[in-house]
Amino acid sequence: MRQIRHALVAVAMSAAAMTATAAGAAADTGPGDTSRPGVERTDLGNGATLLHGVESAEQLAASCASGKFCGYSSQAGYGLEWGCGRTGIGWSGGGWWVNNLSGSNDRVAMYGSGGTRIYTTPHSPSQDTTANWTPVYNITVCVA
Repeated sequence: MRQIRHALVAVAMSAAAMTATAAGAAADTGPGDTSRPGVERTDLGNGATLLHGVESAEQLAASCASGKFCGYSSQAGYGLEWGCGRTGIGWSGGGWWVNNLSGSNDRVAMYGSGGTRIYTTPHSPSQDTTANWTPVYNITVCVA
């Protein structure tokens, strides 16, 4: 089941990345944005933004907008940026995350396959440059 979920997420993200690359203008680095060199931002329309071209934890941190949570999967080869809400994660293996959330609900809860909370990030600002996405099936962004 996890392999099917990974395949579906990978296909969706790959299609979004190809569409943005083919469209050219669809990749939005923001007006006058010089803090995110080499990273193309594509709004996926579901509250998430694809971060294509991320190559380091430092680049992910520089690319993650204020008020957002960002993650990167070494296996998938791309990053994502999320606002508040719950979403499934189709990643496995290593990667990084950056917590740039603001306000009193400035943490992210991560859940395993059975729906049990397995980790909650420290309050923002925080990051992990040695993250393991394999046990994470869902995240809820903006928890107390």
